[in-house]
Amino acid sequence: MPIPVRRSAALLAAAALALAAGAGSIAAQGARDRTISFHSVNTKETLTVQYMRNGKHVPEAMQQINWILRDWRRDEATEMDPALIDLVWEVHNELGSQEPIHVISGFRSRATNDMLRRTVGGQASQSRHILGKAIDVHFPDVPVKRLRYSALIRERGGVGYYPTSATPFVHLDTDRVRAWPRLPRAELALLFPSGRTEHTPADGGPITPEDVRRARTAHADLAAEIAEFHAQRLQPKSAVQTASLAPSLPKLVSLPRLVERLSPFGTRPSAEERARLAALAAEPPPRLVSEPRPVARPAPIPPTPPAEGAPWGEMQVASAPGTIPPEPEAAGMRGRLRLGSPLGERASFVSAPAYDEEHPEELSYRPFPIAPFLTATSSPDDPALIQLVPPDIAKTLEMLNQTGSAPPMRLRPGRQTAQLLWAQEFKGEAIDLSSLAAADVPAAPAPPFAGRRVATQAR
Repeated sequence: MPIPVRRSAALLAAAALALAAGAGSIAAQGARDRTISFHSVNTKETLTVQYMRNGKHVPEAMQQINWILRDWRRDEATEMDPALIDLVWEVHNELGSQEPIHVISGFRSRATNDMLRRTVGGQASQSRHILGKAIDVHFPDVPVKRLRYSALIRERGGVGYYPTSATPFVHLDTDRVRAWPRLPRAELALLFPSGRTEHTPADGGPITPEDVRRARTAHADLAAEIAEFHAQRLQPKSAVQTASLAPSLPKLVSLPRLVERLSPFGTRPSAEERARLAALAAEPPPRLVSEPRPVARPAPIPPTPPAEGAPWGEMQVASAPGTIPPEPEAAGMRGRLRLGSPLGERASFVSAPAYDEEHPEELSYRPFPIAPFLTATSSPDDPALIQLVPPDIAKTLEMLNQTGSAPPMRLRPGRQTAQLLWAQEFKGEAIDLSSLAAADVPAAPAPPFAGRRVATQAR
C-alpha cells in the first residue's frame, strides 16, 4: 500500500531523532527498578520477578531466573550473564510487549550441546549457550523482524535470525558484535541512516549516505516500515513493565451508537409504492365462481390377451388398451424400436447414466417412473396392473431341471491339470544328478612311460 510522502518523511525524521538520542539512553531513563517475565516453552513454567531494585540486581531473583533458564533436558542450571538479562529486558520493554518472554533455549550444558550436534546439527561447538551468555527468545505479540531490529541497533553482542523455524525466534548473546545472516545493504542502510555501525552488510563494505538515499528511493515500503519501528521506540515506556499472563481484554474506544443499515431488498419503498401496497391489501379476496364437480372418466377397456405360442425373445410392444395396431403395422413398429431411436415428438428411449465413483447411487437411478405411462391411468390400482400375476417359481425350477433344456456343465482341464497328468505317467526310480555330472568329466590320460625293473648295486 503506498504511503503518503509527508507521513514517510515524518517517520524518517523521527527515526533520525531516535538514533541521535542513542539506543541506550531510552532504556536507561527511569529503569532503576525492573521486573521481567519469562515463559519456558519446553517446561511450561512461568516466572515474573523484580530482578533489579535501585539499579542493582537482586541475588534471589537472579537465582530464580537461572533456574527457569536451565538446561531442561538435564535439569542443570548455571549463572546467567546479568548483562544478557538486561539486554532482553530492554528489547522487551522497548517493543511494548504485553506477553511474557517466551524462551526457546537458555543455558545448554556441554553434554546436551554435543548430543544436539550429533543428532540435530546447527549448534556451534563453543556455543555461547554453554557459558550462560546466550538466549533464544520469541515475543508472541511482536513480529520477529522487529525483535531482530531492536537487538541489532543496540550492538551489544550477536544477533541470530531464525524466521523459518517452527517457532520463529531471535538469538541474543553478549559476545562480540555480529549478526547472522547479514542484512542486505539497503536494509542495513535504512536501519543505520548515519552509517555508523559495527555491522557489515551482506556484500561487505561500509554504509555510505548514497546507500541510504538509494534505499529510500528504491525500497519505499521497507523505508516506511523501519521508520515506523524507530518512531515506536520514541514512545514513552513505563520503567517497570510487568507482562500479564491473563488475556488482554478489548477497551471501549467510544460509546456505541445506532447504525443506519440498508434494507436487504434494496432502497426503502416510496410513499407512492406504500399507497399501492395499501390499495392491494384493501381489495376483497377472490371468490369461487362455481362449485367443484367430479370429472367423468370413461370405463377402461380390458386388454386383449396375447396370442398363445408367442416365440421366446421376441420384442413385445406395450400400449394402452384399445390402441394395439394391426399386425403389419406392429411389425414395422418393432423394426423401428431401437435404442435411442425416436418414438414420436414426445417420447424416446433414454440411456441410463454412466457409472461414476463419486455418485454410486446412479447405478439404480431412473429418470422417471415408467409404469404410469403403460396404462390408461397413473393409479397403481389400474385394471391392467391388477390382472398381472407374479411368475410361477415352481414352473421356473421345473424348466431348469429338464435335461434337454440346458447344456450340462463341465470343467475344461487347464494347463496345470495337463502338467499334473503328464507327471503321473513317469515311472521308476529317481535319477541321481551327481552321477550324470561325473559321467561328463573326461578320464585322466595314461603316463607316457611304463614301469619296469632296474638292477642296481651298492658302491
